[in-house]
Amino acid sequence: MLMESDRLGVLEIDEASIIDVPDGLLGFDERHRFVLIPADEIGAYSWLHALDDPELAFLVVVPNFFFPDYAPELTDDEVEVLGLSDPDAAQVLCIVTISDDQVTANLLGPLVLNVETKVARQVVLADQDFSVRTPLGPN
Repeated sequence: MLMESDRLGVLEIDEASIIDVPDGLLGFDERHRFVLIPADEIGAYSWLHALDDPELAFLVVVPNFFFPDYAPELTDDEVEVLGLSDPDAAQVLCIVTISDDQVTANLLGPLVLNVETKVARQVVLADQDFSVRTPLGPN
């Protein structure tokens, strides 16, 4: 299928790659269907693009490229909602913010994707010492 993006132009999307985010993202709870579009050659960055909104795209990062020890702990309820019976089926992504003076990642509210079912959820990591604006540095 074809998808139009204000940022990336017209893209051909494999329907099997559509990610379902039943609860939406924080502040964007009306958007439920997204696709990941690679943004670099090594796989650190991708665009998380709303399928039904050509203007809505977030730059996301695989946090372990910058924070090798980052291991967010999910609650049993979150694991159940995502259907994660195998921890290796979980892919963690963090939304990136680019400002005039720095590039940061939201480590407190990562998106967790079950790569087998293509269901994702943005989780808020209560009682964990992470920030919504953690500076990204060189790998």
